[in-house]
Amino acid sequence: MNTPVKYTATYTVPSSRLDPKCRFSLDGVLSLTQDLAASHYGSGGLSIPHLQRKGLTWVITKQHFEFSEYPLWLDTIEAATWAKPVKGPFCYRDFTMRYAPQGKKASLGAALAQEHSIPDQHTPLCAGTSCWMVLSLADNHPVKPDTSIFGTLPFCDDNALPSVFPRIPLCDTWDSELYMEPTGSDIDMNQHVNNLNYVHWVVSGVPVSVMQTSLVKTLDTYFISSAKYGEKLICRLRCLEQESGMYECIHSIIRAADKSEVFRARTVWAPEAALSRELRID
Repeated sequence: MNTPVKYTATYTVPSSRLDPKCRFSLDGVLSLTQDLAASHYGSGGLSIPHLQRKGLTWVITKQHFEFSEYPLWLDTIEAATWAKPVKGPFCYRDFTMRYAPQGKKASLGAALAQEHSIPDQHTPLCAGTSCWMVLSLADNHPVKPDTSIFGTLPFCDDNALPSVFPRIPLCDTWDSELYMEPTGSDIDMNQHVNNLNYVHWVVSGVPVSVMQTSLVKTLDTYFISSAKYGEKLICRLRCLEQESGMYECIHSIIRAADKSEVFRARTVWAPEAALSRELRID
């Protein structure tokens, strides 16, 4: 099987991945990017199960996403991902999402009838870049990828966003601290907490007043170490109001036992009217 340079998929926003106002949720967007990456790597024999047979696995280290619009329920989008050239032990992967032709629906009724789409010029919805590493399962150390690992996987120099990951400052004080303990359903194929859960946990701690009026415009994440089943964790939040109705939140997850940091993130929130449209019912 030939692995495509860019892996693309057409996707209709499902009811199971909506926020309270029928928009494609942040969780849904990030889940879709991971599905795309897994499918692309899997087509070249590089999925986690493939690598585990070689005593290796994938781990994500950081990512940066910028959002310009959140599609609505039953809108159809085109999503793409590609692998960028490796630098040392670091493997880079980018993502884009945009409306498919005739994918932006005029109303819920039009979407259900599959007609009357809003004329659209392939509007970009979001772009992202991410950094990954291949680890040895024997000692958890990074392995420098070469042709014995990547085989004939093609690389692409295109940049959805520059692979320059902003530094996330650590706060001196926090607005809130939430204690939690990962359950069995939080564990992934590497027997660690699934990276999507970290983002879900920290965003869930943002004040309801922000979440009811705003959407994430920028997301930066750093995966520092892996949490495991049964570890007690503390999710910390600092939320600051900026100009023009914007908010900046700094998030950190630490282990309760030794205060070592597991995860750090930054979210920038913009007024929802700037990033979405209302679902029209007719």
